[in-house]
Amino acid sequence: MRIPNSPAKSSRRRTAAAAALAAALAGAGTVLGAPPAAAAEAVTVAYTCTGPGAPSGVQSLLVTVTAPATVPRGSAADLSVEVTTALNVPVDVPARAATGEMVFQLGGAGTGSVTATGFTNTAAIPGGSPVTLTGGAVSARLDAAGATTFTPGTATVHVFGVTVTCEVSGTAPVAATVDVT
Repeated sequence: MRIPNSPAKSSRRRTAAAAALAAALAGAGTVLGAPPAAAAEAVTVAYTCTGPGAPSGVQSLLVTVTAPATVPRGSAADLSVEVTTALNVPVDVPARAATGEMVFQLGGAGTGSVTATGFTNTAAIPGGSPVTLTGGAVSARLDAAGATTFTPGTATVHVFGVTVTCEVSGTAPVAATVDVT
């Protein structure tokens, strides 16, 4: 006799869903307003995730970043983030059940790192569907003139009480470039 929704089975599915969502989050940034925006850039980033139920091996994530094309020196570049994974969630995930953060390394004229927060799934995700997380945002004050790049780094996802951390596997591509004038 099979019990359709045993607590152990439900817990395993939630853990698997958490891992799929975590893999989906790992990467990116886009614009919230102000200066003219460059076209949205999408890059594929490879991640390896750890935590309860994390998928094994390297997972690819599509990170779409929209950033201002230029900002005046000493002002902020506002980025927003959307991330999509090829992984399918094993169970239905209610709207806003997943949250997350992603670190971006600054390069070129910029140095340091910033963390995009606010990622979530705005709509319910039916089981068997890929995951898209939106709403990630970060504002970075840029003080040095020249091109500043933003490269995806560590990502963290929280879903169903499970936290999964994803680290870049290999070298991540630049997701956005802002010219600081």
